[in-house]
Order: sequence, then C-alpha cells, then structure tokens
Amino acid sequence: MLLKYNTARLQLPKRRDDRYIPLRLVYRGCENAVKIGYKIGHRTPWMQPHYFNPSAYSVEKGKVILVVAGKGIGKTNLMRNIIQAYYRTTKNPIVAFQEKRGDLDFNRSPSLNQIREAGIERIRLAPPDGCASPQRYLVPLKESESREEIELKIPLAELDYSTIAEYFGKRMSSTVAGLVLERVWQSRDNHITIQDLVDAVENELYRFQDDPYFNTMVLHVKRFIELLRMDQLLEVNKAKTVHGYIHPEQINIVDLSDLGDIDIKRFVVAQMLKMVERAYKRQECFIGITESHIYAPETGEFEAKREIIRLVTVLARSYGWTVFLETQSPDALERIVVENADEIYVLGYVQRSKLTRLVRTASVKFEGFIDIFYKVVDNIPKGMGVYGSAVDPMNPYVVRIQLSPVG
Repeated sequence: MLLKYNTARLQLPKRRDDRYIPLRLVYRGCENAVKIGYKIGHRTPWMQPHYFNPSAYSVEKGKVILVVAGKGIGKTNLMRNIIQAYYRTTKNPIVAFQEKRGDLDFNRSPSLNQIREAGIERIRLAPPDGCASPQRYLVPLKESESREEIELKIPLAELDYSTIAEYFGKRMSSTVAGLVLERVWQSRDNHITIQDLVDAVENELYRFQDDPYFNTMVLHVKRFIELLRMDQLLEVNKAKTVHGYIHPEQINIVDLSDLGDIDIKRFVVAQMLKMVERAYKRQECFIGITESHIYAPETGEFEAKREIIRLVTVLARSYGWTVFLETQSPDALERIVVENADEIYVLGYVQRSKLTRLVRTASVKFEGFIDIFYKVVDNIPKGMGVYGSAVDPMNPYVVRIQLSPVG
C-alpha cells in the first residue's frame, strides 16, 4: 500500500503568490539540467524532482527514449518538455517530425491559469543570433505562401539510386537502361541537379548506340527523367544540401500533417534521417519521431524502417544522439526498437494486450510494477505513469510529467 500513499501525494506544488508570475527568457546551452516532472521509486518513497540532463550523454553514450501512451494522455507534452530541455542545456541540432499541425509550437506558452494550476515556471526560448524564432517549420507540399514555413524538398544529390527506384515503385535496375542509370548515379557529381544527370546519362548512352535495344533504353531513361521532374517532393533544379534545410541552432520541425499517403511520409522520414546522418556524423543531436509504429512496424520491409532500426541500434550509441520515439501501439512496433530503448515512459492507462511485448522485451523490469500501479491508481491523471531506465533497470518509478512551459 506504500505505492498508493505515494501516488496520492504526487501533486505538483503551487506557487504561493499567484498574482505575479514573471516571464523568463532562456538562451541555448545556459543550464545543466531541466526539471520536467516528479517521480517516486522503491528506494525513495518520497516525491523528488525528475530531471532531464543530456549533458551526461556524449559520443558513444547516446540514449533512446520510448514513450507509450494513449491519445491525449501527454506524449506530445513530454516531447515538448524534453525538446525544450535539450534546447536549454545544449547547442546541438534538433530535428523533430510532427504528425499534427501545431503540436510542436515553441513560440507559444501555457495560459496563466494553466501555469498557476500546474505550478510551473513561465519561460520563453530565446532564438539564436540572426534568427527571429527558436524554431523553423519544414513543410513538404507547401500550399500557402502566407505561412511562415520553409518548403521541404529532398535534394536530388542526397538520394541513393536504390532509394529512388523503391520510391517510384519500379525496378529500373532490372533493365539495361536501369543499369546505365545506376552506374551514372554512383558519382554524386552526376546528379546534383537534373541537368547534370541528363548530361551524364547522355555521355553513358553514347556507348550503346549500336545496341539493338538502344531506342528502348532511351525511352526508359526519358520516362525516368520525366518522373524526377514531375515529383513535387524532389528538388531537381537547384543544387541543395541538408544544410539548406536543417539549421544547427533552431528547432527544426518537419511537418507531415499535409501528407496523407503513408508511403510518402515514410519516404520523407527516411531521407531526412539519411541527410541528418551525413551532415552530423559523430556529432550529438536530437531526433524526435511521433507515431513511430507507422515508420518502424513489426511487419514489412522499407527504407524508413531500416533507417529507424539503424538509428536506435547504431547511430544513437555511436554518435551520442538522443532519439525520442512515441507511440500508441507498442505491440505494433518493431521488436528491435523496443529492445534498444534506454528510457521508457508508460503514461496513463494502456491496454495490457498492447504492453505484453514491451514488458517482456524491454531493458527495464516492469513485471509486476505496472500491475500494482493499475490496481492502486483508479483514475490516472494526464501525464502520470511509470518510468524506467536501463541505468537502473530493477527500480522503475511512478512519474508525473509537468506541463511544458513552452509549446
């Protein structure tokens, strides 16, 4: 019954003076750790602050954070808390993928009533030098010019031939024309822009003029070039790189809300992860992915899934990346991803059937602890749940995440 007593006391403190709550400006890299909530554990039966401190994780010591919660329970609030904490404690690049427009908006702050009720500080993230905002939106398929967003197009130079062949859904490499394209694509200088690709292909096709299937090869190549020109997600006319989209000091938010096709979303996520890896190899950064079971499901084989598995098994460990994954369906998530999670949050009520794989394969011993938590707490408030870390896997905590002071 100790857990019942502790969880009943797990209430956020309120300010004594509600008449004046100052707005504090916070710059990048000015703090060592940021409080994101409160926790109670087996060894500490009293309430203690729960901190996020990325400075303790460097190259070869990256971490993977997995958050499991139902709709409207606090997954995105926790993501905003951790992103703003990462912003306040480091100067590393931040890239986050959002499914719903406006979820990750770090220019707004909670209302005064919410601040008084939650007892949190009221802050505003200071934008980097030369920037008007701490964040930037990258939007594929931009529709309106009035929105203050950057149109995201995947540069042609950043694409591998196998990726573009899979994206178009055609096995071009099975034809002689496909073999010619694949050979041309091996040199990055040959596909910086569409004109560079056309010139390189023409020089290569010149060698096959005496081939009886030469006209068919030319036809296949022309169709492939036209597909590249027509695609709205690809930047083929300008020589761009990842540095033209990802700002090293701002919070880079890739907005996928306008993309209705899951395959297109997976393509954008996979390519952005590849681009970030090329640009920030062995440099600490933050990667956040919402609804991660869409991009790394248990079944199926595609580029986004392979990139996320590489992200949690290799890149986070080797490069010192902080990887944040949230999901409503842990049972649908790739097993390797669950096994490699260093910190796990289970917020609110989640069906036991969905938690079966998580409990069995996670690096934290949740057996029994979640059962006691569900029996004791009848009405679990928003943002409250169970937290465990691979650093201390035998001692999970009851945790309450506070309202994010920004976003």
